[in-house]
Amino acid sequence: MTKVRHQPGTSAHTGKSGAPPLQPTVAEMRALAHPLRLRILELFAERAGTTKQVADLLGQPPTRLYHHVASLERAGLLVLKETRKNRGTVEKWYEAAAKSFGPTPSARGPGRPKGSAARRAVATTVLELSRQELVLAMQQRGHDRALVARIVVTADPERLAVLRKRLHRAVQDIHREFGRGDNRVLEAGNARWAVTLTFAPASMSGVKRGRG
Repeated sequence: MTKVRHQPGTSAHTGKSGAPPLQPTVAEMRALAHPLRLRILELFAERAGTTKQVADLLGQPPTRLYHHVASLERAGLLVLKETRKNRGTVEKWYEAAAKSFGPTPSARGPGRPKGSAARRAVATTVLELSRQELVLAMQQRGHDRALVARIVVTADPERLAVLRKRLHRAVQDIHREFGRGDNRVLEAGNARWAVTLTFAPASMSGVKRGRG
């Protein structure tokens, strides 16, 4: 691929042309708080491409994706990799700023306000996507079954911290072995599966009581 040509209006933050990035952290989380944007970002993490190519993969018209791609670029989650001339038009090729997306950032620390609504929105978006994919997978016959498990554990804070580290290492191991760092996803016969992990206090206060 050729290098990006620097044009007037180039962003000083990235050194590349395109929409100027917003302040990170909160802006990144707000940009991801939409199911379609999360899917778009995952596909750009697999390989660089154009908005039209991603739209074709998602079965959506490109006009529906332009606004979302611009929002992801402004948040610094998408980077304009290069531009190409094609039949009198200029194609913009984007790639994800990161190849993987781990746990939602901690709300503590500089630049991360406590109780961030954007952070909660990202978590909700991820869980909603997982719910949609799970329901669809259970409706389809002749496919490998989705794996669903819920385990409520009881332990002291020290052991819970150890368990958190074990889960984090497991996610890292899975990504290293099956991650999207190459073009294996493009090979015939390969399938895309999603792994979603939650580890949170099992509070009864948020459970609605049924009748009866």
